[in-house]
Amino acid sequence: MQADIEIYVLSCPTENITAWLENTFTLVKKSSPSALCSKVTLVSNDHEIEVTILEQAAGKRFTSIWFDSDKTPWDDDIACAKQAFESLNCEVRCNFQGWEEEGNQDPDQWWRINSHGEGPFIWN
Repeated sequence: MQADIEIYVLSCPTENITAWLENTFTLVKKSSPSALCSKVTLVSNDHEIEVTILEQAAGKRFTSIWFDSDKTPWDDDIACAKQAFESLNCEVRCNFQGWEEEGNQDPDQWWRINSHGEGPFIWN
């Protein structure tokens, strides 16, 4: 189980992201600390999950969705990205292997899912 899950969506309005989360989980709290940042608290299997949605997180067109919990229903970032792509129908990117403190992975190695398919690629 991963400590947290983070995905990046391309050109996807925050309202669509919030609607996906509300359809997938029970939404208990929602706030907007800034113009580009929204925070929501979800409940999944009796666990509260804090989620931060940050627009323009990677360049102007990518929004980060960060699930700050090891209690999400997904095994890894890629599983989350697949569900997000199916629901949001916009390109989704995530770390290829999940983040590890002492991993030997290439930090530019990512997983991309879009209308052309999915697979690893270098994002730099």
